[in-house]
Amino acid sequence: MKKKWEKYQRYIYFGTIVIALGISFSTTLKDSVGALGTVFIAIGGLLFIAGMNEKRKKDELDKKE
Repeated sequence: MKKKWEKYQRYIYFGTIVIALGISFSTTLKDSVGALGTVFIAIGGLLFIAGMNEKRKKDELDKKE
């Protein structure tokens, strides 16, 4: 059975994947795409922060009910 992910779970998951790609670009491919790795880390961090914000909003909404 396939479970549909919440919006915040998708943000956090994809943010983690993008951060991992950025770290591998920064370390192993430093000569060719090192700057791109830094950009990937920043974008992944923003996705992670957005996911945590969505989770906080959902938790506050659930608490009120």
